[in-house]
Amino acid sequence: MSKQRVKRLGFVLKMAADKEQQDLKVWGQYQQKLEQEVGTLTQLEQYMTEYRSSLTSQHAAPIQGGQIQNTIAFIEQIKEASGHQQQQIDLVQQQAEGAKRVYLAARAKAEALRKLIEKLNLQAYALEEKQDQKMMDEFAARSARNRQL
Repeated sequence: MSKQRVKRLGFVLKMAADKEQQDLKVWGQYQQKLEQEVGTLTQLEQYMTEYRSSLTSQHAAPIQGGQIQNTIAFIEQIKEASGHQQQQIDLVQQQAEGAKRVYLAARAKAEALRKLIEKLNLQAYALEEKQDQKMMDEFAARSARNRQL
């Protein structure tokens, strides 16, 4: 009976392991997305630094009033975009953490099934050994009786 149970649990384990792998893949995708979003924020911050330095640089060509206003307005747009990007990063980070929790739960379930199957296999092996030993003892007892007769 336990061999049948182990076989059934083997199918359940395969499904759990497949889910574990899928959840790991999803978590990895969120991690990649998070890295991309952080890269975008870094790029926006670099743009803002470059435009600010163009306003204050003494080596740059003289800037006219209209250009200063346009540059300042553009810097403000970059600031706003950076704020939105930070919100996007926070959202993706939350999603990544959720995906990590789902993966860890799936991994724990698969590991518990692996341990259960191992335990059942050990029990089945011990039972077989016990039965084999009982048969050997009975055979030895019969042999001894037959020799006495």
